[in-house]
Amino acid sequence: MEYEKLSKEELIQRVRELEDEISKLKMRENELEMLLTEYSSIMKKQFEVFDDFIKDVGTKRMIDPLTRVYSKEHMLKLISYYHQKAFEENFGYAIITVTISNFDKMAQIEKEQNLLGVGKLLKELVRVPLDSVGRSSENQFIVLLTEVNKENSMKVKERIENALILHNIPATVKISNYPDDSTNIEELMKIVE
Repeated sequence: MEYEKLSKEELIQRVRELEDEISKLKMRENELEMLLTEYSSIMKKQFEVFDDFIKDVGTKRMIDPLTRVYSKEHMLKLISYYHQKAFEENFGYAIITVTISNFDKMAQIEKEQNLLGVGKLLKELVRVPLDSVGRSSENQFIVLLTEVNKENSMKVKERIENALILHNIPATVKISNYPDDSTNIEELMKIVE
């Protein structure tokens, strides 16, 4: 476009159009800058979460040193995560607890043998890595069965009970199922206490 051939009014109009275009581009640039800042903030949080997870790998915060199953803290994080995922994606899960009976009356060596035995049995009886096994207290283990219905989770509970009897380990096994028993995570945990 040759500007020499335009009248003064046309030139003024063209300058205004260009100024409007510059203004729009600056607004767009600011929007993109805000999105980039927001994205950076989200990514930073993701890396922090990942760093926290990696920092815990192989430590007492994630793994019980005696039984080599997950710690209570880590299991509670997993259960919370799967509870949200089950709600969003509409699938079931189950929580099983195995509590060794008469634990206080056992000799130290017998306590350790039973703890090691239960930890090993549970890892063999569930679908690792889909399911998770953890130690929730001195004499209790917790199992998270993911993407499972009540019928199948009851079969797993039965397998656990039979294996404990077979290995002469006195224990109580409890189960709660989402969503059949409750959709509230606190209530589900209370059932298996």
